[in-house]
Amino acid sequence: MNDLHQHITRVLLEPLKSRRIVTWYDTRGEFSSYVAELCGGQLPASGQVDVVEIADTKTRVCVVYDSFFEVKFAVEAFVMSERPDPLVIYIPNKQRDDQTAILMELEAGGERWEPQLKREARRVLKKRYSDGQIDQMLESDNVSYQDIVGLLGTEAPTTSMLDVIFREAKGDNPAIIAAWLANPDRDKQLLDKGVTVELFQLISSRLGLVVPEGVTIDEARGKILRYVLVAEFRSDLDGDVPLSIQMIDFPSTKGHIEQTIAVAVALRKHYPDAYVELADTVEREMKLSTQSIDASRLGKIDTFRFEESSLLDHAGKLILSDKFDDAVSVIENRRKSFWATHFFARQEQWQAYDLAANLAKTLASVGKSLPDSKKPASTWVEGYTAKNGWYRADLLHRRLESALTGMSDPIESETVIHRVRQEYEKLLEKMTRGFTSAFSDSGWSIPGTPHQTDVYSQHVRSPSEVVCYLLVDALRFEMGVELMGLLDGAESINLQPAIGAIPTITPIGMAALMPGADEAFSVVEHKSNLAVQISGNVAANLSDRRKIWKGLVPDVLDIELEKVLSQSPAQLQKKIEGAPLIVVRSVEIDAMGEGGNTFLARQIVDTAIGNVARAIKRLASAGVAKFVVASDHGHLFAHERDESQRIENPGGDGVALHRRCWAGRGGANSPATIRVSGSQLGYATDMDFVFPRNNSVFKAGGDLSYYHGGISLQELIIPILTVRMSKEQAKVVDQITVTLTKVPEKVATRLVVCSVTVAGGLFLPEYVEIRPVLLSDGQQVGEVKVAIDGDLVTGTQRVRVRPDKVCNIGFQLVREDVKEVEIVILDPTTDQVLAKSSKILVKLGL
Repeated sequence: MNDLHQHITRVLLEPLKSRRIVTWYDTRGEFSSYVAELCGGQLPASGQVDVVEIADTKTRVCVVYDSFFEVKFAVEAFVMSERPDPLVIYIPNKQRDDQTAILMELEAGGERWEPQLKREARRVLKKRYSDGQIDQMLESDNVSYQDIVGLLGTEAPTTSMLDVIFREAKGDNPAIIAAWLANPDRDKQLLDKGVTVELFQLISSRLGLVVPEGVTIDEARGKILRYVLVAEFRSDLDGDVPLSIQMIDFPSTKGHIEQTIAVAVALRKHYPDAYVELADTVEREMKLSTQSIDASRLGKIDTFRFEESSLLDHAGKLILSDKFDDAVSVIENRRKSFWATHFFARQEQWQAYDLAANLAKTLASVGKSLPDSKKPASTWVEGYTAKNGWYRADLLHRRLESALTGMSDPIESETVIHRVRQEYEKLLEKMTRGFTSAFSDSGWSIPGTPHQTDVYSQHVRSPSEVVCYLLVDALRFEMGVELMGLLDGAESINLQPAIGAIPTITPIGMAALMPGADEAFSVVEHKSNLAVQISGNVAANLSDRRKIWKGLVPDVLDIELEKVLSQSPAQLQKKIEGAPLIVVRSVEIDAMGEGGNTFLARQIVDTAIGNVARAIKRLASAGVAKFVVASDHGHLFAHERDESQRIENPGGDGVALHRRCWAGRGGANSPATIRVSGSQLGYATDMDFVFPRNNSVFKAGGDLSYYHGGISLQELIIPILTVRMSKEQAKVVDQITVTLTKVPEKVATRLVVCSVTVAGGLFLPEYVEIRPVLLSDGQQVGEVKVAIDGDLVTGTQRVRVRPDKVCNIGFQLVREDVKEVEIVILDPTTDQVLAKSSKILVKLGL
């Protein structure tokens, strides 16, 4: 117990031990908190007799509220003996009437006690303070038991009642002032205890602002708030001060400026919601948003809301002016400012601008590094697939478009996005034209780069161990790079490009990945359509391919990605048991891309990559060590083609027409297309194949944003990812605990927000990495897009959080067809579940 409690106990015990009965009159109710502490936290009910321990002395306590008679009858049975057990009758907020004292007999037989709180408090306080200091502390008539306990309980001796009222500030002067500014509800307490003079003296000495006499405490708050926020804004502003704030007092010394800024910092840190309202009020009063302040003059602190918006607009103008490095710098410096992080919707804007700026910067760099068409095709492939190669433009463009489709509010500037999209289209055009010409001049062959038909024989076939072969429809090279980033905890991992079979459509590419494709592979006409002939077997569709698989690898397990993710570990273990080869098929990317819903497709493409990574980790936990990920083809996914970009097909004896290729015999040769015979491609066929020279599409059915079949780098170059996972999966840090809070009861928008805290022992690192995901029936249906008070690691879907610090996370839900979701926090290396929410009902649009 506290020192005051112990002192009062010692004083009370003297009459209690000598006289056994103490009738305690407390006319001001000053000792109610002490008596409540004796009784376990709260005062007993009227007439109730409680047994308590007072310094190891068994004592009965009875409190008088209204009726003295009720108490007299309640204690009568306990005072009949010559030496009754100790009894305290506590009478708060009542005056004793000497003429009609109902408890007179008890008082006469025991001790009537009427202590004074300030007198007893002074005796305790003298152990730490001088008489002058105690006089100052006890000056107010409203000083309470708890106030004195607070003065005694501070870590260092204090004479300030402000330290007691604003205990959360822990004696820090700027924090005390910030606490007062943010909490008008404390004003009554300040006034009752006569502490306003001390508060204003503190403001004068620390901030250099004298509060005039006669102003109310509320008027003083407005004046000091303007002083603090305007001072911070002015100290951070480069150049002339706006007229509207020139009349506001400004700190005159360096020390006052530093303390004033510290108050503003404390406001944002400890009272962010209150700060928003306070800062907006001052901004309106000073008309700052209408002052046309050049954003380049704004410093490093966003005191007011208009600064964040102005700086975002400034970053957009830098992008439009081709000052990409400057734009990236502004975004990196300001995207974590208060206003940008306090509101998730604003953080989404900064994230989109960050992607746009980096994409624009990359487009400019890649455009300058493209070779001329006279260079061999191998030069183009090497440039595209090198570490930090040209593929980065496709990766950043995909991330930008995905971010835009999931935003809570429309992008701040459509002009910026339109400009970046145009530049991306221009680069695609230039890249496709150059590569197509080089590919033709190289005889439709690229020495030194593996072909798709070699994948099974070189990477998958293994008589000595089980291999999982993941066939991911439409996984282009840049997605393979991202997938590799999600598997960086693997024992070994290797990514290399391969040349896809032509034309780059699913029946051709998937057949090229099969056993025997390296020995005899040809694209042929079959039932008035295209098919593949492998060692005498014809495959025109999935059913045909599965029959060939069974014939060549009889015990092969053919399973959809969805089943791998949705089955329990025990079910999955049983499913794969005894299989020498596991073929996992994923069709999400191509299915959504060709489904015609561009908006949804852009979102789901990202989660498809994450689902492949999760499937690998789940199968690794079931004992599979080796994995090979391959794709049938890549794709182009840009802006919708307009009529001018749609070209006529060659006509003639057509066998197949797709948006990016024509197969058949005869027909016209247009300058916009390039023709190659089947024999030039090594096929046993008399058919020709015609492709657009650029990124145009034939006038055929299907989506006009997502397409494939042609011979651009994005369509033709596929990733081959070989992965070895450790059978002894790395364990999560011992004793780590992940807690989810502020989990919504219902999801009504695509933005799902919650808070995460990581805790553990003394030896946790400075940062702990987690991977938050949204799951539904085992499949990923959303990923983290925003992390506040945590670092979102680009391209890995990981978040770095500080132990014991709350990190606010915003997910983007990308599926409209799910009824429930779970927020799941995974260990990024093993996919071990660290925490998960209960199921959350999804009702979009409510």
